[in-house]
Amino acid sequence: MDNENGITLAPYLIIIFLAVILLVLEGSFFALVFLRGIKPDLLLIVIVCLSFLWGEKKGMILGIITGLLQDIFFGPAIGFFALAKMLSAYFSGLISREIYKDQIVGPMLTVFFATIMHESILYMLVSFYWGAEMGFFVAVESIFLFRAFYHFALTLFLYPIIYKADRANFFNPSYR
Repeated sequence: MDNENGITLAPYLIIIFLAVILLVLEGSFFALVFLRGIKPDLLLIVIVCLSFLWGEKKGMILGIITGLLQDIFFGPAIGFFALAKMLSAYFSGLISREIYKDQIVGPMLTVFFATIMHESILYMLVSFYWGAEMGFFVAVESIFLFRAFYHFALTLFLYPIIYKADRANFFNPSYR
């Protein structure tokens, strides 16, 4: 599955498989469990963490692929989640140039701010096309920050797993 540049599709196929599992989990089990109907976006956490490790270009590709999958599963329109995840992953990869990848605080803060960015992009797209049910600052206060803190806490547990899996070549990024 190599092309002439030595880039394999294996990591992306693994991510697609993982994304489908996370989306099914998110749409079924998480809908019943989490507070105030605000459930974490595990896919966003995984994509931001991988973008943090792999850089902005590969992160953008991951964001587009997984965002399109999420659009198919839950999106109000095709492209909303893809754009939000692509931009969040790109900036996460860009930020990672300046932060040690083996430290936990950098990825946690990156996920926190990427979540606010992701939710803001979705809010703007939805409100532009269909109008807003609540004001932006009310949404930030009641939804975005709550979800960002969820993600911040979950990253404490998920990033070490993702980091070790990446170092053990689980995702097979032999093209790096």
